[in-house]
Amino acid sequence: MAQTLDAVEVRKWLEGRREAEKVIRKERVKFLLSLTPEKSLEIYLSLSRLGYKNRREPSFVLLKMRQCLEKWREKEGNIGGSS
Repeated sequence: MAQTLDAVEVRKWLEGRREAEKVIRKERVKFLLSLTPEKSLEIYLSLSRLGYKNRREPSFVLLKMRQCLEKWREKEGNIGGSS
């Protein structure tokens, strides 16, 4: 059963996502600026032990969501603009 997307709701979702990204970016910068060199090293080493540096690409689910949105944007004439 195929469902159609409501362009107004998708625009709201995209705008909400952009706003959330702005807030996350600000919080990330604030957090990173608050770190001491020692704490930074501690975090880096713990992430390194967990193998974090081997995974730099987004998750499979996020990639699929992005692909679907891009296809939808192309079909609908780039609703919402670029991020």
